[in-house]
Amino acid sequence: MIHYDNLLGKNVSKLLSITYCRLIKRTFESNTTPMMNDKTNIKILLTDDDEDDRDFFAEALEDLDLEYPVEFCKNGVELLDRLYDTNLAIPDIIFLDLNMPILSGFETLQQIREDSKFKYIPFIAIYSTSATEDGVKNTFGLGANAYVVKPIAFSDLKKLLKKVIETDWKEKLADARIESFVIKV
Repeated sequence: MIHYDNLLGKNVSKLLSITYCRLIKRTFESNTTPMMNDKTNIKILLTDDDEDDRDFFAEALEDLDLEYPVEFCKNGVELLDRLYDTNLAIPDIIFLDLNMPILSGFETLQQIREDSKFKYIPFIAIYSTSATEDGVKNTFGLGANAYVVKPIAFSDLKKLLKKVIETDWKEKLADARIESFVIKV
């Protein structure tokens, strides 16, 4: 169980089951790696309503033998609740599905980027099954750092995650352009 002290900016206390935001490996420590310069302890959070996609993602990271803490939320509201919890560190990478119930990826991204409390989230990657022109333009405009197209094959997902994690984002984000925004394998 995770003890929650802050729910969407309100002082509310409640216990959350592991199904709310499932933690794998270890919990996040303090965020000391802005812009992911130190690749030894990257904190990753995937928000996706599809349990199979969350499991597929976790298995791919585990198969790559990456020892990064990984956390999962099922929708945008859960992600925002999680980010407002001052007892947990801000993740280095948030993978955000676009098509989710309750609060879509678009709406979630907009709320995150508009809130000054989250200005230190170095990297938000849209994690979607397709890359429509409107979706790419809208998420780029809302402040996402990359648009990652979900692959179908497990081996491709491993390659994709490795590519995203190993990229020199400090350099890439210094010259953010929509032409290099979409990442595929």
